[in-house]
Amino acid sequence: MSKIKRLFHLLFIVCSAIIITACSGSSSPNHVVIYGSVSSGGSNPAIAIGGSTVSIYKAKLGAPVLLVQTTTDSAGNFTAKVPLSNDGTAPNLYYARATKSPGIDLMASLGSGPFNSVKINELTTVAAGYAFAQFFQSDYSIAGPALPLSIAAGMAENLVAAQTGTASVIIQSSPNAYETNTWSAIGTLGNILAACTQGIGNACTNLFTQTPDSSGNLPTTNLQAIVNIARNPARNVSAIFNLGSVVTSFRPALTADQGPASNNVLQKLDAWTLAVKVNDSGSASCPFGGPANVAFDANGYAWINNNVVQGTPNSSNCLMVLQPNGKPANGLGNTPSSPITGGGILGSGFGVAIDLLGNIWSGNFGWGTVVPADGSVTKLSALGMPLSPSTGFTTNLDRVQGVAVDQSNTIWMASHGNNTVVVYPKGNSNNPLTYFDGNLAPFGMAVDSQGDAWVTYTNTDVVSKLRIVGGQITKLFTVSLPAGSNPKGIAVDSQGNAWIAAGANSFVYAINSGGTLVGSYSGQGINGPWGLSVDAKQNIWVANFGTEEPSSRYSIVQLCGAIPANCPSGVAMGTAISPSSGYTLPSAGSQVLLNSGEPLYGTTNPIPAYLPLMRLTSVNADMAGNLWVANNWKPRGLQDLVSNPGGDGMVIFVGLGAPTKAPSLGPAKPL
Repeated sequence: MSKIKRLFHLLFIVCSAIIITACSGSSSPNHVVIYGSVSSGGSNPAIAIGGSTVSIYKAKLGAPVLLVQTTTDSAGNFTAKVPLSNDGTAPNLYYARATKSPGIDLMASLGSGPFNSVKINELTTVAAGYAFAQFFQSDYSIAGPALPLSIAAGMAENLVAAQTGTASVIIQSSPNAYETNTWSAIGTLGNILAACTQGIGNACTNLFTQTPDSSGNLPTTNLQAIVNIARNPARNVSAIFNLGSVVTSFRPALTADQGPASNNVLQKLDAWTLAVKVNDSGSASCPFGGPANVAFDANGYAWINNNVVQGTPNSSNCLMVLQPNGKPANGLGNTPSSPITGGGILGSGFGVAIDLLGNIWSGNFGWGTVVPADGSVTKLSALGMPLSPSTGFTTNLDRVQGVAVDQSNTIWMASHGNNTVVVYPKGNSNNPLTYFDGNLAPFGMAVDSQGDAWVTYTNTDVVSKLRIVGGQITKLFTVSLPAGSNPKGIAVDSQGNAWIAAGANSFVYAINSGGTLVGSYSGQGINGPWGLSVDAKQNIWVANFGTEEPSSRYSIVQLCGAIPANCPSGVAMGTAISPSSGYTLPSAGSQVLLNSGEPLYGTTNPIPAYLPLMRLTSVNADMAGNLWVANNWKPRGLQDLVSNPGGDGMVIFVGLGAPTKAPSLGPAKPL
């Protein structure tokens, strides 16, 4: 054979081999090929972790399924051919763990695809540790129902992009970026884990000592440590912060002026919570302006009441719907499209609920110079199509606040403006029932496990328990609270206790099912509470609106509920689990911007604002344990009343609460 023929023959063999390799390595309907790397630290440069075992799992109820296992080469790279299967659950959730002795256990969420590429490092481990905090089992595997796991995966990707191993575009951009401390806190936590990964000094021992689980057991890997931090963010805050100076390759990171010893009240670290702020309504023509409360539907979508037109005191005519990851609903795949208009939406108030058929009921209060004549309630289909007239349902209603649905699909409404409780039996608006007993300004409404309704009366400082008997509303009892307490939000736990937020005197009260006041709780970060909720562990979450005088920062507070076994050891009912400040969202130095890019108070106001967490009216746990908090009112409060009151966007504390079934009928339930 001539040299030329031999050359062509070799080229043919090489090219054929390349083609065969490429074909065998490509993805198909039956498998996905993942090209990944495992490394430690940021890009200065990152340190490759060769010889680590990479295991890729599919999470589900019960034990996860190990799909493939491989080992990284000396450059930290790996290739994994992941088989795809459909076990009847959708969407699937995949994740990867990279382990190497001693103490190295890094993780990345791979989404529902899974991703074709991934860079597993400490930042992806932080994101996964927080997003899946409530789904880790005792062996630190992940298990749970498909939809809640997919919601958690979306939040992990909101924090860190697993395909690049860097903070997500969402975290690097407004309304996050340096408007909140999340980006920098992720960097510091990544640096703390990296010191352990790299085996520097006693980094692992120091980390493990400060991060025991709720039973006091010390972790043995950096993944276990970050999960324990996510689950107990108020514990050993200073000691953990001090571990962040050993490795500093992830940037940005918290500075000393942003740490727990800082004198800068706007930037001081109070707890190791991670939060994502969202403020895209889906349309610039109807931006967020005073979101008030949220109801989650069966698909995990958040339906959010919106008080005013941003920058004005006037009634908004739209309601927001966000996907489980906080992005506006886009109408794809038979889903709603945000924002929603029609059906009488006008100045939505505090009340929003979802009935047994998936319909949304939203109370209309009306604000500012555009006020409805009588007030109304709006009914929408699960896709956001109006099912009520263009004025809403108006009979006997005046400025509706609280709305609740009982187990027979009866709609209970607090008609604030005419001091009346109005009920639509089995959702029928044609034959409403009404109840008035002289108590004034009904506000909050909640249903217990027996189908009885609890209502707060703001102007007469009482709470009543009501029942429908013989086609009429009957009062079972009324409980008086201290004069001037002005109760607003109310929630009922699985034990039959009603929990009430009393903003005027900064108390939270608990009343048992028989009408006895069993708890009065104040201090502990409780500051003008407006709304509260109960999560699936029956712990209480309180949203602080604050008092007339502006606060230096606003917060949510977690109280131990009526089942102390679900609280840290030694914590009694009504005692705060959160720090004395509550869980806050510090600034990282940049002023708060609206979705339009304008400053919070507009372009004509020279005073910038640095509080990404504002005056709050509600806090609610979703199916992955994320806490959605409504920035209802701008920070200055009464100074803004006549011109520019509506707060901006929703803040989502990632993995902080107990995953809670949705939609909610009666007391909160586990998945």
